[in-house]
Amino acid sequence: MSEIFFDLSELFLFSGVKFKYYGIVRTVMEVAYELNRLDPEVRFVVYSPYHRRFFEVFPRVGDASPTGVLDPNLPASATPVRLRQSVFDRNVFKSLFYFIWGKIVDFRNRRRWAQIPDGAVREVDLNGKVLVSLGRPKLMSDYLTAMAEAGINIRFVPLLHDMIPLHDFSGRTDFKPPRNFVHDNEVAIRAAALILTNSHFSRREVLHFSDSGLLPPVPEVVAVPLCHEMRLTDEPLVTLPPEGRYLLGVGLFNGRKNLECVVEAMLELQRRGAEVPDLVLAGGRRKKVETYLSSERFSSIAKHVRFVIDPNQTELRKLYEKAFALVLPSRMEGWGLPVGEALWCGTPALAADIPALREVGGDLALYFDPDKPADLANLLVGLQADPTSYGELRNRISVARSGLRTWNDVAGDVLAAVRKLP
Repeated sequence: MSEIFFDLSELFLFSGVKFKYYGIVRTVMEVAYELNRLDPEVRFVVYSPYHRRFFEVFPRVGDASPTGVLDPNLPASATPVRLRQSVFDRNVFKSLFYFIWGKIVDFRNRRRWAQIPDGAVREVDLNGKVLVSLGRPKLMSDYLTAMAEAGINIRFVPLLHDMIPLHDFSGRTDFKPPRNFVHDNEVAIRAAALILTNSHFSRREVLHFSDSGLLPPVPEVVAVPLCHEMRLTDEPLVTLPPEGRYLLGVGLFNGRKNLECVVEAMLELQRRGAEVPDLVLAGGRRKKVETYLSSERFSSIAKHVRFVIDPNQTELRKLYEKAFALVLPSRMEGWGLPVGEALWCGTPALAADIPALREVGGDLALYFDPDKPADLANLLVGLQADPTSYGELRNRISVARSGLRTWNDVAGDVLAAVRKLP
């Protein structure tokens, strides 16, 4: 079996900002941590846009990392500026743009790379080796293009998280899939010896778009479902959960994430004279969410909406534990980490009735039509009116926790799939 290298470029690019606990970055970090425990022979690398090649890094793990889990052990001042290096088409003007800006970005990245201490990175030869990446396709596309130009042949194993941008949620008749997204996935698929996906739903999506001709023919596609676990860390609890009954939304925004459904359900509860719980929105600050909620239409429930901006892991866990319920009304997801995390913390999850969230929630979550806020309002009325049934639901979730999926399970499945490569 060839040596296995795991790509930490996603974490490297985020090292210069307040750490984000959600989505793809979180997945890369957690799986890397477990791979480090499961197989000490797995090595870790980051891509340098300035050098257009990979370097081996030596991560800080557990309490040694400021994240409490794992990081690449590189200074934040070395975080590279990213300018797309893999372009789906070029014309005179675009080529001139990338040439000029490329020189500027290279100058800045050379100075940033110089901030890395001696011994923190090491040259690495990936020719003939296995490279596993759970990052975004646009990062994969950059380094796969650079390696192809350098004549470096790797056995590439990407995990594709979703094909959501290939779906039209706008209702426009002239919808066209984003060309960059299609291009990046084309590059990743053509280079892949094996493709992993984060759910069985995402596997079906990849196969569907490949069969339709929008994406290239694929090699074997293996589903490695993500998990429910929310790891304990020793980060300080600075921001406390609010008092009283509240619904929790993690990473919600208007549009595909369908925050609209939740606030319309709150208005429906108000119209019925039912109790309106608070809504706590946890995650990064989004101006479009604040603008949307400032509408006069929602003035009567504005006092019920609270924001918790960029909570750390300890704070987010406490928000889950104290919530009346987690609500995730998305019209499409690749997996749906918040549903799993809520169940792990013993909190009921109210989820849109879509395939990916059914995979996560199984028979422990409660489901509603994401296009019918009244359905969500009905669930809330029922839970609030019947404390006995609500208590039984929380108890059923608690009893089921030992059977929920962990990050160790995910990393083990990744390793098992990779080790089957011929």
